[in-house]
Amino acid sequence: KGPQQRSSHMRDIMLHIDTYAEPILPRAIEQSVGFAKSLDAELTGVAAHIDISVPDNWLAERLLHINEMASVEESKSLAAARGSLELLETYGRTAGVKCEGHVVRAGLHSIGSCVARHARTRDLCLISLGDRMDSQRSVAEEVIFGSGRPTLIYHPDRAPLPKDRLKRVAIAWDGGRCAARAVCDTIPVLKKSESVRVLTVVGEKASATSGLASELVRHLLTHGINAQVDEIEGRRRSIGASLDAYIGESAPQLIVMGAYGSSRLKEFVLGGATEHVLNRLAIPAFLSH
Repeated sequence: KGPQQRSSHMRDIMLHIDTYAEPILPRAIEQSVGFAKSLDAELTGVAAHIDISVPDNWLAERLLHINEMASVEESKSLAAARGSLELLETYGRTAGVKCEGHVVRAGLHSIGSCVARHARTRDLCLISLGDRMDSQRSVAEEVIFGSGRPTLIYHPDRAPLPKDRLKRVAIAWDGGRCAARAVCDTIPVLKKSESVRVLTVVGEKASATSGLASELVRHLLTHGINAQVDEIEGRRRSIGASLDAYIGESAPQLIVMGAYGSSRLKEFVLGGATEHVLNRLAIPAFLSH
């Protein structure tokens, strides 16, 4: 009975700790600890110590001291990693959450693939996004499409993780494979929420018809999750505008979505909703591919 009980929970959460060029914000770390506590989970921080490979160019070295500059930037990254992991352990002790940290070495342009590899053996990976042009955007894409595990993206200010128990979670449901995967991955989280709403944007695509969510509601009920359906008209506006309007009116604390897109040679072609969420994150988004 014990193992079965544990299997229905999300126990093993990972936080990617950005160290370069702008380190992760302390409040983003603190929020991740609070979220792990709300799920009765353990939290591991993985901080990438960047490795800047400098081409062998004697003239550039003589004129600009490139190797010295690279060494200084690498040292900044390592100091940020250690400082952030100390903060993680401090917040963990205060909140009563088991936290540990690891520093991993990664090339400046291969951080995303490194984080994705580590995320493959976790129940969930948390990624704090910065501004639109922040490098965390590309890290998030690689983890979402390359880890095989769910990813929760958030912004500590405009889309913060909830401090306490989840009160309302929304599921963006179009009946597709990725949406189904997201629902399956997030069932332990849905069980913790006081209210679960299933959103269908009717007419946004041919398959998104009225009544589409009825079978999902039935399925969730077998897991003890009593979900309600919200249908909104989506024929006259973009999927991003529909999501923004729904979030503004219903105020969920978290949205669950399938991540639509593909990765080939690190060039991403994303679905409209996925692109919108990554660019204009309004609330934390639980994404699975």
